[in-house]
Order: sequence, then structure tokens, then C-alpha cells
Amino acid sequence: MNKTNIIKLFEDKKKLKSKEIIFIKNYTCKAIIGYHAFEKIKPQKLRFNVEILSKQKRVIDGNINSVLNYEEIINKINFFLKKKYNFLESFANDFIYEIFKNQNVLNIKIKIEKLNIIKNTESVGIEFFKTRNDYEKL
Repeated sequence: MNKTNIIKLFEDKKKLKSKEIIFIKNYTCKAIIGYHAFEKIKPQKLRFNVEILSKQKRVIDGNINSVLNYEEIINKINFFLKKKYNFLESFANDFIYEIFKNQNVLNIKIKIEKLNIIKNTESVGIEFFKTRNDYEKL
């Protein structure tokens, strides 16, 4: 799926009968993640951007269970980072699988960047886009 199609899926929310996107923008933290020996010793700085498209549902003011909780999403990022992955891709797959356990989640886009890890770059990393259909095929 090319980037234009990915963007279109998020922009064309009327077809999905949903208008709720939760996002986490530029969440930074340090974690041990990487394949190389030097990456397994010292935590490196990471940046996360996450967008989750979910079904429109009734929000009950004061009931945290009636919304997709962004604090819970950040807690899940931190939980999975404790596993010390070799690859960002492995982390992303586990994280996405966990998020899709919520039946209201339709699509997830996640971008993970390693900051200052390669000389003369601001960041390197990955960006994944998964639909519920992708998840259900696992």
C-alpha cells in the first residue's frame, strides 16, 4: 500500500462512519533497542508518533472507558520497550497487535525514530500503517 492510499484511508473517514482519531505526537523516551552491540548497552533516544482511527462511539463524560485513552497508549509503548527489542519493526508489530485488541480500533499508523544514532542525520526509523483487516489475518 503506497503512502497516498494510507493518507486517503485516514482522510476518508465518512466511509468508515468514524470521526475519531487519537494521536500522540513527538513522544520521546530512552530505551535499549537495536541490533548492534553498542545499542544494547546504552539507552538511546526515541521519538514516537502514533495515529489511531477508531469507530465513532458514545462518549460518557467522566467515564475513561468510553474513550480511547492516549495515556494508556503511551503506557503500552513504555511496557513493550522494557522487552529490549533488536528491531524497531519487532517492537511495532507487538505494539500494533496489542492495540488492535480493542475492537473499536480500525487503523493504526506508527512512526518510530532513533534520534541522533547516525552521524549527519536527525533521525532514522520506520513507519507502519496497519488496518484491522491486516490484524485479523495474523
